[in-house]
Amino acid sequence: MTGPGGGPSPGSAGLQAERTELAWSRTSLGVVANAALLAVREIAVGGPGAATAPIALAVVIAVATIVVGRVRANALRRSPLPAHLAPTRAVPLIGWSVVALAVLSGGVLLL
Repeated sequence: MTGPGGGPSPGSAGLQAERTELAWSRTSLGVVANAALLAVREIAVGGPGAATAPIALAVVIAVATIVVGRVRANALRRSPLPAHLAPTRAVPLIGWSVVALAVLSGGVLLL
């Protein structure tokens, strides 16, 4: 949002960091929900099985997502903003990890 004269509006200061942190939190919540659903399925089936690895992967991805989200949100809260705000290697790594988790979870559910 822009205010008068093309500058940032007074109410938008700091909102970018908050939106960033909320987006990473939503991603982490989705990954944790995936792990919980797979765990419930494992309990219903009768014990540890094919979903154990995807559950562990989901927990690792969720923790990594929380950590990366916090680091990126804290970088956006700094004043002045750092010169380098482009995504680091962690962002695509988490993205591809979520894709791999979705594929593994789909495979487990088809078993």
